[in-house]
This record gives sequence, C-alpha cells and structure tokens, in this order.
Amino acid sequence: MQQARPETTPRELESLCRSQVQAAGARPVTEHIGGFGHACSISTDKVVAHARPDCAPFRKGQLVTIDLMLTRDGWHADVADSVVVDGGGHALIDSLDGVWHAGLSTIKPGVIWADVVAAMADAARVHDVRLVQELAGHGIGLAPHELPAMPLVPTSVAPPLILRPGMVFTFEPAITTGSGEIVDSEDGWAICTGDGAPAVAREAMIAVESDGIRVLGWPGANDS
Repeated sequence: MQQARPETTPRELESLCRSQVQAAGARPVTEHIGGFGHACSISTDKVVAHARPDCAPFRKGQLVTIDLMLTRDGWHADVADSVVVDGGGHALIDSLDGVWHAGLSTIKPGVIWADVVAAMADAARVHDVRLVQELAGHGIGLAPHELPAMPLVPTSVAPPLILRPGMVFTFEPAITTGSGEIVDSEDGWAICTGDGAPAVAREAMIAVESDGIRVLGWPGANDS
C-alpha cells in the first residue's frame, strides 16, 4: 500500500501485487475471471470497489482502495484496504477506522449478525458518514464466495444469522460522505457512489472460534 505514490499508476501497483502474490506461492483469483483479467482491483475516489487497474497516474491526496483475492493449495483469501496517496491523514479514513472497530468489537460467537451491522451504522452516524448500500460480506474457504451472505447495512433477515464457531467470512464495511447509494459503471465491474461522493473500504476475514474470533489478512486488526 505504501507504493501508492503520485505518478505511480494502478497498472504498476497491480504488477507489484501480482509479483508478491506469486512469490508467496499463491495466485490472484480475479486475473482468471473472464472480463476482469487483472490481479487485483484498484479503486479511487468515488469508486467503491472492483475497478480494473488503468494507466492514469495517482494524485497526491487521492483516496485509493486496493482489493485482492488470492488462492493457494485450494484455499481462498480476500482482503482490501484504503489509503491516501503519498500518505497523510484523511477524515474519511478516520471514520472508516471508527466504523471498522465498532463492528469488529461486536463480532463474537453467538452474536446475531444484525447487531454487528447496527453497531457499524451507529458509528457511521457518529462520524457523519453513511454505510455504502447493497454490499455484503460472504463466507470464504474452498471457494472464493460461500454462504452465508453478510449484509453490510441494516436489513431484515429471517431467520436471524447467528455467528457460530467454525464460520469464516469476510468483514468488509465501506463508507461514504454521500447518500450511500451506488451505481454500476459502464464496464460492468466498478461500483461507484451514485452522487459522486468519495468512498473507502476495508476487508479482512473473520474466523469465529469457540472462545472468540481471529482476524485474518489485515495487519493490526487483532490489536483492536
């Protein structure tokens, strides 16, 4: 993520990502998905997720979200985070921290998933941001997307989804300063905020155990 610097392009960052994944003995999943064809998605500003890397240089202060799905020995991982080009702080990143930790601290065996979402929604209101709508986390393991689907905004789910030991799923809140509504881009991949407001996202994997949880794939997440 530190390689997101002014004048660097998303394609260059993608190449570095691919090299690091391959050096670890893994392979990027999205590179082999028809129509996408890249090792990771690199989204900027109003693009929430799933943008294909292009050759437009990053700008200082720009918000960038890098999302990577990889596989090794039959198992899958899915991680993402947002940074500011050339470092420095950003109010939206600070708000993401607040929403992230509010949700993460609620995740425990036996908890109803709706309570996790409610904690994130409460934190978003405190920070005067909105959760991005129509997105969901998902189970992950031998397939990149497994059941259950984990809605990331308050919704009625019947019966309630209860977190139980043995579950592994992605925890991936996204927030924006705008309304939270999204639109698809013309290429059918990138998801953008409907009002053009900036958005940021973070994703890690949560393993629910009998005595708590493990957070996989996001440095520092277990320190919360």
